[in-house]
Amino acid sequence: MTLICAHTGQPAVYQRSPDDCMICVLAMLTGRSYEDVVAAALAHDPAFPVQGPMSHSILRSVAHGWGFMLLSGIYMLWASPGIVGVLSPTLPGTGHAVFWDGEKIIDPKPGGQVDRAYVDAHGLEFTQRARDLLPLHAHELAIAAARTTDEPF
Repeated sequence: MTLICAHTGQPAVYQRSPDDCMICVLAMLTGRSYEDVVAAALAHDPAFPVQGPMSHSILRSVAHGWGFMLLSGIYMLWASPGIVGVLSPTLPGTGHAVFWDGEKIIDPKPGGQVDRAYVDAHGLEFTQRARDLLPLHAHELAIAAARTTDEPF
């Protein structure tokens, strides 16, 4: 059975090596293929290791080149898709990236073990498109506007 990404309507993208989870989740976030992500990464850095790992700076450069501004933090707006960094469930002391498609967690590791409960317990960083975070920013502005002038910052 093929798992379909709710964000793109395309099949989920799965790892081809132990270190390429970031390639997979960027493909799912942008709707591009695994091969497109690798080609774009190589265009940014000819020394990019073809099967990962992908650094955050390359991930952001590739996404930006395709018109996506990505923001990361410790907060996730679950109504929108995003990349979630978690502690690896299989390799102690390392990280792993999974994808939230707006409905479910997609672990790009074939037979992956990461689900929403695991993310809630072991999530480290959440990365989403800047435009998807506008509701959060608007909420912060509304709170700031409602403050009285004698309140501390």
